[in-house]
Amino acid sequence: MKIYIAGSFNSRERLRTQRDFLWSVGHEVVSSWLDEVAKPANMTQKEFYKKLAIKDLAELKSADLAIVDVLEPSSSGGRDTEFGFALASFSAKQVYLVGKPVSVFHELVDKQFDTWEDVQKEFTPLQG
Repeated sequence: MKIYIAGSFNSRERLRTQRDFLWSVGHEVVSSWLDEVAKPANMTQKEFYKKLAIKDLAELKSADLAIVDVLEPSSSGGRDTEFGFALASFSAKQVYLVGKPVSVFHELVDKQFDTWEDVQKEFTPLQG
């Protein structure tokens, strides 16, 4: 399954661990923003941001599942835009929320988890 992880840019390090877990159990995580590189010297900030936004939305559109992390505050609004895009374009796909809902729109998710440990249980086959 292709998965897009949305979250605060400041949460990248923490979310890389979750990406690595999802990869380890056989899923493709398409959130390249988790390893974002610096702006090229020959590009304006506006051009760079526009390219990043287009890339992120294309990756999100390619995903079968969006997991939106709201455990930490976001100051850029990117995560919220991605969440709205996922809801608007995922009629046959799923959207999960990690953290307590803080918006009425968060109630529209397919599943809500309090922690990433709970998410991992969703993706770990039961032993027995």
